[in-house]
Amino acid sequence: MSLFTINDEQLKIIIDHIDMKDIVKDRTYKLKLKKFVEAINGDTIHLKKDIHYGRIKDIIKMFEKVINKYCDVLEVDEKVYEYINQLESYIEKKYTIGNDIRNQDERYFEKYKEFKSIVNQNMKRQLREKQMWDAFFMTFIQKSGNFSVPGSGKTSSVLGMFAYLMAMKDVKRIIMIGPKNAFKSWKDEFDVCFGENIKRVSLDLQNVKNKKIALKYDSGNANLILVNYEALEGIGNELVDLIDDKTILVFDEVHRVKNPNSIRAGYSLNIAKVAHYVVALTGTPIPNGYQDINVLLNLLYPDDYNQFFRFSMSTLKNPTEEDILNINDKIQPFYCRTNKKELNVPEPNEDIIINIFPTEAENRLFEILFNKHRKSSFELFIRLLQLESDPNMLLQTIDVEKYKKILEYTNEDIERIDYIDYSNEIKPLVKSINITSKTERTLKLINKLVEENKNVIVWCIFRKSMDNFKAYLDDAEIKSEIISGSVDSMEREEIIERFKEGSTKVLITNPHTLAESVSLHKTCHDAIYFEYSFNLVHLLQSKDRIHRLGLREDDYTQYYFMQNIFMAPDGEFSLDRRIYDRLMQKEQLMIDAIENHKLEIMPTNDEDLKWMFEILMK
Repeated sequence: MSLFTINDEQLKIIIDHIDMKDIVKDRTYKLKLKKFVEAINGDTIHLKKDIHYGRIKDIIKMFEKVINKYCDVLEVDEKVYEYINQLESYIEKKYTIGNDIRNQDERYFEKYKEFKSIVNQNMKRQLREKQMWDAFFMTFIQKSGNFSVPGSGKTSSVLGMFAYLMAMKDVKRIIMIGPKNAFKSWKDEFDVCFGENIKRVSLDLQNVKNKKIALKYDSGNANLILVNYEALEGIGNELVDLIDDKTILVFDEVHRVKNPNSIRAGYSLNIAKVAHYVVALTGTPIPNGYQDINVLLNLLYPDDYNQFFRFSMSTLKNPTEEDILNINDKIQPFYCRTNKKELNVPEPNEDIIINIFPTEAENRLFEILFNKHRKSSFELFIRLLQLESDPNMLLQTIDVEKYKKILEYTNEDIERIDYIDYSNEIKPLVKSINITSKTERTLKLINKLVEENKNVIVWCIFRKSMDNFKAYLDDAEIKSEIISGSVDSMEREEIIERFKEGSTKVLITNPHTLAESVSLHKTCHDAIYFEYSFNLVHLLQSKDRIHRLGLREDDYTQYYFMQNIFMAPDGEFSLDRRIYDRLMQKEQLMIDAIENHKLEIMPTNDEDLKWMFEILMK
């Protein structure tokens, strides 16, 4: 009688009365079982340790089939079934615990008090009550998401988790994988939260030439290791070797790992498999629909996705109302979400909309552009933004890939567009405009705010717009600086510090560069939106640079939106107003989803563009 048993969590089959050569030559073994085998020693087949519990019963049946051919019987050790049941109940228990902690069930009050006491003993800055509950949730779920809105203190909650696990489980380090612009925030937050209680020893891999050597030899004493997503491909194995049950693995801005077939996702998933504690952070959990949660759930629970969650990609892409209820029911216990109201962050002032009526020359250019580009909403969108910023850009070919990246437009069907063949009328019109009406009005607003001794952040899309503002402000002797994608991390940090100190009065930047993990709320309360797209993620994250946890009760937050109004054949048309209205619709969708304890589904880019111009296209 052969035996299917388990020892030290490794499954094995002890073969009796059968030649092992016959087993390994068997067709069923070669086609279906060999891939699960780690080694064969004498009469014992050792199975791989990473076999999912959901496959074990099928493997038992297949081995029974093979062994029965040779007139033997396979006995299954009771310990194997106990092992399967234990693993099957693991995710169900997590589901129940997650729900209970999210709902602050009174059965957890004593444990929470103990947790809070230990965290407070180790942290210099005390967490808000809701942040503490989030830290408690992430600690005891072990692998979870935190989808709290930007500016609500997700980083601090993770540090609270670290404070407890360091004291109670001897956890030694956080490995944070995220965008480069998040590194400074993590260092600053660590210092503020712990002070002298826990001295930060960080390893910042973006400033290291040989990252493999640094991870191998310089990581021993580091309690905060910072890795950018772009570096994963070259150091994946080194990270796997470093991560153990004394490590908290954090994926910050995890929405950047959204394509399940990408290289970045592959390395992230491989690293997450070996981690005991995993936290996935994002203030924008599903900007591209429910399919984004595929990677997210595989990062947290790779062994349970197919058995417990079981969401097919086709269901995630086109969910019915019943699917949406099922998806949200399954995933809610595995993430926490806090909004600013729960943390008593002062409400921002009502947005100030500044309407601008372009000159006759600008309006004529609008008519020409509309007639030329009306068949391509994406192209028309880009050209109108250029018209409002600097008409000289209209005389250049559109770099489609560049603008798709800037606007995070994912449609792959856009052809190479816009060969230059404008009429003779357009060049004189462009040359007649020294400065656009929108730029001129924005400069007046900047000057007014600076005269009131206020720091100002100006949000743009185009690098050309940023350079123009810098030149105009230099002429006006107003100290300004630019942060764009070409500014390296060290210079970026220096610019931010000068802005915070007040030696730089105006910061000019774009959301896809500076819309994550930078806190400017202590010294800046005014933001001007010169250019903006229909990307809600960019808007929310840019707003949260100055509106976030830590504002005093008497602090104000003011956003200004510059809006050009053109004269179209059927009356007034404002691209800016259409974008703004669309963004407000999306923001309300998100608010409603949070209140209903659901993850929101946002319109696609194509739907946005169609909606943007539907008035003109009629």
